[in-house]
Amino acid sequence: MADTKAVVAPFSRPSDVTVVMDVRHPQPVQGLGNMLILNFVDSASSAQPAPNAKASGTGSQASGAGITAPADPDKLTDDEVLDGVLKKKVDKTTGALYREYASLDAVAKHGYAEGTEVYSKASTYFAQDNHSDRVAVLDLSIDKMRDALEAFWYFNWTFGILAKPFTDKKDLTDLTNIFEANKDHFLVIQTAEPTGFVDLIGQNYTIGLYHDLSEAMDSAFVGNIAMLPVGSTTWKLKTLNGITPDVLTSTEITSINRVNLNGYTTVFGKDQTTEGKVLSGEYIDTLHGVVWVKTQMESSLEKLLQDNDKIPYEQRGINMVLATGTQVLNQASERGIILNDDNGKPDFSITASPRDQQSAQDLSARHYGGLSFVYHASSAIHTILVHGAVNSDTILSA
Repeated sequence: MADTKAVVAPFSRPSDVTVVMDVRHPQPVQGLGNMLILNFVDSASSAQPAPNAKASGTGSQASGAGITAPADPDKLTDDEVLDGVLKKKVDKTTGALYREYASLDAVAKHGYAEGTEVYSKASTYFAQDNHSDRVAVLDLSIDKMRDALEAFWYFNWTFGILAKPFTDKKDLTDLTNIFEANKDHFLVIQTAEPTGFVDLIGQNYTIGLYHDLSEAMDSAFVGNIAMLPVGSTTWKLKTLNGITPDVLTSTEITSINRVNLNGYTTVFGKDQTTEGKVLSGEYIDTLHGVVWVKTQMESSLEKLLQDNDKIPYEQRGINMVLATGTQVLNQASERGIILNDDNGKPDFSITASPRDQQSAQDLSARHYGGLSFVYHASSAIHTILVHGAVNSDTILSA
């Protein structure tokens, strides 16, 4: 592709007035709901799939296949750009391949033909009403799982799903432990057995779904709910496009609720998710809010440092840090992440300790660690109990 970033000086004209116009484009979706499909491949081969026959020069292939990989495996080809591949990156250490796609057509043309597990997951995702403007796929091997995930952990995704279910319980436990240790991404896994994830009960950042594996409920679950504004929604009572509701008895619903799985059934004529919990029993929207506050606090304070030539290590600078943190918590309240009390006041407190309470080591390193806060998470009404009484004119015999 032509280099369109070269700087060329504009022409000048005799004039006392100059108008400079800037066209502002919408930013790509950088939400906390974007989805990554984890596509585990044979560890004995490259993590990169053979290219689709429809897409020439769009990938690499195992040695001896007669196809030469591009000189720069991270650079998008003209065909990839035109077809909707948004990003491509190869981790040189593990061979893992990360790609972002703008459409199902791009997925099919550049990596995963119709009928593959990845295509099926992406198809269900893009069929949802509230899907993002992209879906990401990571090809990686089991034996390099941790290193591959570390390489792409902070790319543009928050919810991970599996292209196909794990057969080894230890590998699955290891994967969930990675999410549990980092506490800022969610793994969504699906089982056809109510007791399928009993060993994982207690995990805060793993979401378990109960549904037949022939349908990608995990992809639909993320696609229809995760991109809604954090704090505005619960994950229960949601309808998923293309997912067949299970006929569940009250006993079966009680069983899957007991192990903190989320099912899909019909209630009063509407297809809906039965719950909105992670495997520990905490609610997804509560933890999604925690991730939002953490991410927003980090980015806002980073921007404070970047936008100011100097944040003085004195009360004036500490007040700037405090004001930024307070602003984030007020935003969280406005979004419905933080509970408001009966007077409409956000239920949080935030403090910033003064300079004289910082350690000599922190002062020497120009590090400030005195900002702290606590908030009461907002909740939601999931069930309702009504007490009623009827006054009757009928006189009953004693």
